Amino acid sequence: MLHYLTIPIITEIICFGCSILCLFDNTNPSWKVLCIYLFFTCVTEIYGVYLKTNHHANQWPYNILLVLQILVTSWFFNILFKKFMKSKSVIITGLAFLLAAYLYEIIYHDFFKFYEPTYNIMSVLFVFYSLFYFYFLLKNLNYINLKYSADFWWVAGVLFFYFGSTAVNIFRGNLTVKITPKHFLTYYIYIALNIFLYGCWSYSFICRRWLTTTSESLS
Repeated sequence: MLHYLTIPIITEIICFGCSILCLFDNTNPSWKVLCIYLFFTCVTEIYGVYLKTNHHANQWPYNILLVLQILVTSWFFNILFKKFMKSKSVIITGLAFLLAAYLYEIIYHDFFKFYEPTYNIMSVLFVFYSLFYFYFLLKNLNYINLKYSADFWWVAGVLFFYFGSTAVNIFRGNLTVKITPKHFLTYYIYIALNIFLYGCWSYSFICRRWLTTTSESLS
Protein backbone atom coordinates (compact mmCIF):
# COMPACT_ATOMS: atom_id res chain seq x y z
CA MET A 1 0.00 0.00 0.00
CA LEU A 2 2.76 2.42 0.95
CA HIS A 3 4.45 2.17 -2.44
CA TYR A 4 1.30 3.66 -4.01
CA LEU A 5 1.70 6.86 -1.97
CA THR A 6 3.32 9.53 -4.15
CA ILE A 7 4.09 13.05 -2.92
CA PRO A 8 0.85 14.51 -4.42
CA ILE A 9 -1.21 11.72 -2.82
CA ILE A 10 0.42 12.26 0.58
CA THR A 11 -0.36 15.97 0.26
CA GLU A 12 -3.99 15.20 -0.59
CA ILE A 13 -4.33 12.76 2.32
CA ILE A 14 -2.95 15.36 4.74
CA CYS A 15 -5.42 17.90 3.37
CA PHE A 16 -8.28 15.38 3.68
CA GLY A 17 -7.27 14.65 7.28
CA CYS A 18 -7.17 18.37 8.00
CA SER A 19 -10.65 18.77 6.49
CA ILE A 20 -12.05 16.04 8.74
CA LEU A 21 -10.41 17.54 11.81
CA CYS A 22 -11.52 21.10 11.03
CA LEU A 23 -14.82 20.75 9.19
CA PHE A 24 -16.50 17.57 10.41
CA ASP A 25 -18.56 19.38 13.05
CA ASN A 26 -18.90 22.61 11.03
CA THR A 27 -22.46 23.91 10.96
CA ASN A 28 -22.10 25.03 7.33
CA PRO A 29 -22.76 22.06 4.99
CA SER A 30 -20.91 23.83 2.15
CA TRP A 31 -17.56 23.14 3.76
CA LYS A 32 -18.46 19.55 4.64
CA VAL A 33 -18.91 18.83 0.94
CA LEU A 34 -15.19 19.55 0.50
CA CYS A 35 -14.42 16.67 2.89
CA ILE A 36 -16.35 14.29 0.63
CA TYR A 37 -14.69 15.70 -2.47
CA LEU A 38 -11.22 15.26 -1.00
CA PHE A 39 -12.02 11.68 0.01
CA PHE A 40 -12.94 10.75 -3.57
CA THR A 41 -9.88 12.62 -4.84
CA CYS A 42 -7.58 10.56 -2.61
CA VAL A 43 -9.29 7.29 -3.60
CA THR A 44 -9.04 8.14 -7.31
CA GLU A 45 -5.38 9.10 -7.08
CA ILE A 46 -4.43 5.94 -5.20
CA TYR A 47 -6.42 3.77 -7.60
CA GLY A 48 -4.81 5.54 -10.55
CA VAL A 49 -1.33 4.76 -9.23
CA TYR A 50 -2.41 1.17 -8.56
CA LEU A 51 -3.59 0.75 -12.16
CA LYS A 52 -0.40 2.29 -13.53
CA THR A 53 1.80 0.12 -11.32
CA ASN A 54 0.00 -2.97 -12.59
CA HIS A 55 0.29 -1.81 -16.21
CA HIS A 56 -3.40 -1.03 -16.75
CA ALA A 57 -4.97 2.04 -18.33
CA ASN A 58 -5.15 4.53 -15.45
CA GLN A 59 -6.61 7.71 -16.95
CA TRP A 60 -10.31 6.78 -16.97
CA PRO A 61 -10.79 7.20 -13.16
CA TYR A 62 -9.65 10.81 -13.57
CA ASN A 63 -12.35 11.33 -16.21
CA ILE A 64 -14.92 10.30 -13.59
CA LEU A 65 -13.31 12.53 -10.95
CA LEU A 66 -13.38 15.39 -13.47
CA VAL A 67 -17.19 15.52 -13.22
CA LEU A 68 -17.01 15.82 -9.43
CA GLN A 69 -14.26 18.41 -9.78
CA ILE A 70 -16.43 20.54 -12.08
CA LEU A 71 -19.57 20.26 -9.94
CA VAL A 72 -18.04 20.78 -6.49
CA THR A 73 -15.70 23.63 -7.42
CA SER A 74 -18.40 25.46 -9.41
CA TRP A 75 -20.89 24.98 -6.61
CA PHE A 76 -18.47 26.30 -4.00
CA PHE A 77 -17.66 29.35 -6.12
CA ASN A 78 -21.39 29.99 -6.30
CA ILE A 79 -21.51 29.96 -2.49
CA LEU A 80 -18.69 32.53 -2.38
CA PHE A 81 -20.11 34.73 -5.14
CA LYS A 82 -23.54 34.91 -3.48
CA LYS A 83 -21.97 37.09 -0.80
CA PHE A 84 -21.38 39.78 -3.45
CA MET A 85 -23.84 39.26 -6.30
CA LYS A 86 -26.54 37.10 -7.85
CA SER A 87 -24.26 34.50 -9.36
CA LYS A 88 -26.59 31.65 -10.29
CA SER A 89 -26.73 32.52 -14.00
CA VAL A 90 -22.92 32.85 -14.23
CA ILE A 91 -22.30 29.46 -12.60
CA ILE A 92 -25.03 27.69 -14.58
CA THR A 93 -23.61 29.06 -17.85
CA GLY A 94 -20.14 27.84 -16.93
CA LEU A 95 -21.49 24.43 -15.90
CA ALA A 96 -23.47 24.07 -19.12
CA PHE A 97 -20.38 24.86 -21.18
CA LEU A 98 -18.17 22.41 -19.28
CA LEU A 99 -20.70 19.58 -19.31
CA ALA A 100 -21.27 20.11 -23.04
CA ALA A 101 -17.50 19.77 -23.59
CA TYR A 102 -17.46 16.65 -21.42
CA LEU A 103 -20.35 15.05 -23.32
CA TYR A 104 -18.62 15.83 -26.61
CA GLU A 105 -15.53 13.99 -25.41
CA ILE A 106 -17.59 11.00 -24.24
CA ILE A 107 -19.06 10.70 -27.74
CA TYR A 108 -15.96 11.37 -29.83
CA HIS A 109 -12.96 10.48 -27.66
CA ASP A 110 -11.71 7.31 -26.01
CA PHE A 111 -12.92 7.11 -22.40
CA PHE A 112 -9.67 5.40 -21.39
CA LYS A 113 -7.70 8.54 -22.33
CA PHE A 114 -7.84 11.63 -20.15
CA TYR A 115 -10.27 14.33 -21.31
CA GLU A 116 -7.59 17.00 -21.45
CA PRO A 117 -9.54 19.58 -23.54
CA THR A 118 -12.36 19.61 -20.96
CA TYR A 119 -9.81 19.90 -18.16
CA ASN A 120 -8.11 22.82 -19.90
CA ILE A 121 -11.41 24.64 -20.40
CA MET A 122 -12.28 24.01 -16.75
CA SER A 123 -8.90 25.37 -15.63
CA VAL A 124 -9.36 28.62 -17.56
CA LEU A 125 -12.90 29.01 -16.19
CA PHE A 126 -11.77 28.48 -12.59
CA VAL A 127 -8.96 31.02 -13.05
CA PHE A 128 -11.61 33.47 -14.28
CA TYR A 129 -13.82 32.70 -11.26
CA SER A 130 -10.87 33.22 -8.90
CA LEU A 131 -9.97 36.59 -10.41
CA PHE A 132 -13.64 37.54 -10.31
CA TYR A 133 -13.70 36.76 -6.59
CA PHE A 134 -10.58 38.85 -5.90
CA TYR A 135 -12.14 41.72 -7.85
CA PHE A 136 -15.12 41.57 -5.50
CA LEU A 137 -12.77 41.63 -2.52
CA LEU A 138 -11.07 44.76 -3.83
CA LYS A 139 -14.42 46.46 -4.34
CA ASN A 140 -15.80 45.36 -0.97
CA LEU A 141 -16.00 48.20 1.52
CA ASN A 142 -16.08 45.89 4.55
CA TYR A 143 -12.77 45.15 6.23
CA ILE A 144 -11.61 41.54 5.83
CA ASN A 145 -8.46 40.28 7.49
CA LEU A 146 -7.14 38.12 4.65
CA LYS A 147 -4.67 36.39 6.94
CA TYR A 148 -7.59 34.69 8.65
CA SER A 149 -10.04 34.48 5.75
CA ALA A 150 -10.92 30.86 4.93
CA ASP A 151 -12.59 31.91 1.68
CA PHE A 152 -9.53 33.86 0.51
CA TRP A 153 -7.10 30.99 1.05
CA TRP A 154 -9.40 28.47 -0.61
CA VAL A 155 -9.62 30.66 -3.72
CA ALA A 156 -5.88 31.44 -3.62
CA GLY A 157 -5.14 27.72 -3.84
CA VAL A 158 -7.55 27.30 -6.76
CA LEU A 159 -6.11 30.28 -8.65
CA PHE A 160 -2.48 29.23 -8.26
CA PHE A 161 -3.13 25.59 -9.15
CA TYR A 162 -5.30 26.10 -12.22
CA PHE A 163 -3.31 29.07 -13.51
CA GLY A 164 -0.16 26.99 -13.17
CA SER A 165 -1.81 24.01 -14.88
CA THR A 166 -2.95 26.21 -17.76
CA ALA A 167 0.52 27.70 -18.16
CA VAL A 168 2.11 24.24 -18.19
CA ASN A 169 -0.31 23.04 -20.86
CA ILE A 170 0.39 26.10 -23.03
CA PHE A 171 4.18 25.86 -22.73
CA ARG A 172 4.44 22.07 -22.43
CA GLY A 173 6.61 21.90 -25.56
CA ASN A 174 9.23 24.08 -23.86
CA LEU A 175 9.13 22.09 -20.62
CA THR A 176 10.11 18.68 -21.97
CA VAL A 177 13.35 18.72 -20.01
CA LYS A 178 14.36 15.58 -18.15
CA ILE A 179 15.39 16.33 -14.58
CA THR A 180 15.87 12.66 -13.71
CA PRO A 181 15.93 9.54 -15.92
CA LYS A 182 12.25 8.93 -15.07
CA HIS A 183 10.70 12.40 -14.78
CA PHE A 184 10.40 15.57 -16.83
CA LEU A 185 10.31 19.10 -15.43
CA THR A 186 6.50 19.12 -15.68
CA TYR A 187 6.33 16.31 -13.10
CA TYR A 188 7.99 18.49 -10.46
CA ILE A 189 5.95 21.54 -11.43
CA TYR A 190 2.75 19.58 -10.83
CA ILE A 191 4.08 18.40 -7.48
CA ALA A 192 4.70 22.04 -6.50
CA LEU A 193 1.21 23.03 -7.71
CA ASN A 194 -0.38 20.23 -5.69
CA ILE A 195 1.51 21.18 -2.55
CA PHE A 196 0.44 24.81 -2.92
CA LEU A 197 -3.20 23.92 -3.62
CA TYR A 198 -3.63 21.53 -0.73
CA GLY A 199 -1.47 23.63 1.54
CA CYS A 200 -3.74 26.64 0.95
CA TRP A 201 -6.83 24.50 1.40
CA SER A 202 -5.52 23.02 4.65
CA TYR A 203 -4.84 26.50 6.00
CA SER A 204 -8.27 27.55 4.77
CA PHE A 205 -9.83 24.74 6.82
CA ILE A 206 -7.80 25.77 9.86
CA CYS A 207 -9.04 29.33 9.42
CA ARG A 208 -12.60 28.07 9.16
CA ARG A 209 -12.26 25.99 12.33
CA TRP A 210 -10.21 28.24 14.59
CA LEU A 211 -8.66 31.42 13.19
CA THR A 212 -11.86 32.95 11.83
CA THR A 213 -13.29 33.07 15.35
CA THR A 214 -10.02 34.45 16.67
CA SER A 215 -9.82 37.17 14.02
CA GLU A 216 -13.43 38.19 14.61
CA SER A 217 -12.76 38.60 18.31
CA LEU A 218 -9.68 40.70 17.56
CA SER A 219 -11.38 42.99 15.02
